[in-house]
Amino acid sequence: MVGKLKYIVFVMFAISVQTYGQQLISYVSLNHDTAYIGQPVQMTVSVYSNTWFTTGIDVGNIQVEGALTVYFRSVSNSRTFSGKQFSGVDFIYNVFPTRAGKITVPELTIHVESPKPGGYKGIKHTIHTKPKSIQVNDVPVGYDPNNWLVSSSLNITERWNTSLKNVKVGDVLQRTITRSAAGTLSEFIPAVTWDSVPGVSIYNTRPKTNTHKSKTAVSASRVEMANYLFEKEGEVVLPKIEFVYWNYYNKRFYKKTIDSTVIQVAPNADLEMLASIKKQLEAETTEPEVAEDKPFLILGMTPKRFLLLVIFGLLAIYVLIKLLKWFIPFSKKKYQAYLHSEKYLFTKVTRALRQKNARGFLEQLTKWMLHLDLEEQSFDYFLKTYGTEDLKREYSQLMANLFQNERPALSNSSALLSALKASRKQYFETLEEKSKAKLDTDWLNPTG
Repeated sequence: MVGKLKYIVFVMFAISVQTYGQQLISYVSLNHDTAYIGQPVQMTVSVYSNTWFTTGIDVGNIQVEGALTVYFRSVSNSRTFSGKQFSGVDFIYNVFPTRAGKITVPELTIHVESPKPGGYKGIKHTIHTKPKSIQVNDVPVGYDPNNWLVSSSLNITERWNTSLKNVKVGDVLQRTITRSAAGTLSEFIPAVTWDSVPGVSIYNTRPKTNTHKSKTAVSASRVEMANYLFEKEGEVVLPKIEFVYWNYYNKRFYKKTIDSTVIQVAPNADLEMLASIKKQLEAETTEPEVAEDKPFLILGMTPKRFLLLVIFGLLAIYVLIKLLKWFIPFSKKKYQAYLHSEKYLFTKVTRALRQKNARGFLEQLTKWMLHLDLEEQSFDYFLKTYGTEDLKREYSQLMANLFQNERPALSNSSALLSALKASRKQYFETLEEKSKAKLDTDWLNPTG
């Protein structure tokens, strides 16, 4: 019921542009109107026409203040509005809020080309959508904002570059923690909190982040490494590391834990190298993570690819228009030629016969004779020269009925029609034989 109500609201806010009977509808719909920070909200930008679109639809570069927007795919669709069938395209995005409070998907300006009903030439239109708002909830009380993640699943792996046995003072071990999360972006995976450990200096390096996007889903990974320099002998306890995430599918919180680790550090007689190792690690430690610039995309495509798509689209439209300009006059000419052809006139003769209209049959028969190559353009001559015995008998019976009755009935019209078709076939076979004979004569006795 709620879904239907939302759909009605979307349509009520849709913008309908009418020009020469043409209707265009555009609107934005969201699958949620409330969300947590980092929770994906599916946004669909829908554009529909009561005809069709002659070029690709340009929805522009959608930017939402206080959120990251990721384009997934476009889906061709058809839908009924007010009892009328419309065809169009749904553009599917995910909106990831980055701050609490109210964020708004702004009014979108969309450029389309669509022909009016009965036409084929695209007419340029600019249509707009209504703004849509999302209420973004802050991190719930009791949860650390620095360890907050919204995801449909989270996998964690830990790896050391060497064995944790036989560790001695001055050794440097590299620890790698990899997290892979579904349904989120790499920007939302929080940094690992490397707790201080007595007797150990920890030098973390710049993390490696990546976002993987398909046409239907998105996932992200974050790989973080830290170098552990063991400075004192004895037992060292590395504390457990906890990661919390909220699953937006089942609306539950989950906790993933890397258990604590106990390492026995053996003494080392050569402690002079400890200071140099520490200085080297400090030099290798990178600056804080800097967000990478994301490439500029248009509808999920690079500008170069988008430009190529537009050029090919315009070329296809140009070729289609040229073909239509040739095809429409050609079709009209062919149709007019058919209306004056022998085939069409014979069709009218057979139609009168099937309707058992005797006078109409005789009238169309006379018109048909005028288009036959006869020495005498009369049906009597056709009957005498090409008529079968069945046709002569049936036609004679028709004329006798016509003489006796002003409105004769064609009681056996099917037999007359069958005999007429056979005679017509005989006429064309005779013409073909005469044509072959003339061709053979011309070949044997050339005139040039």
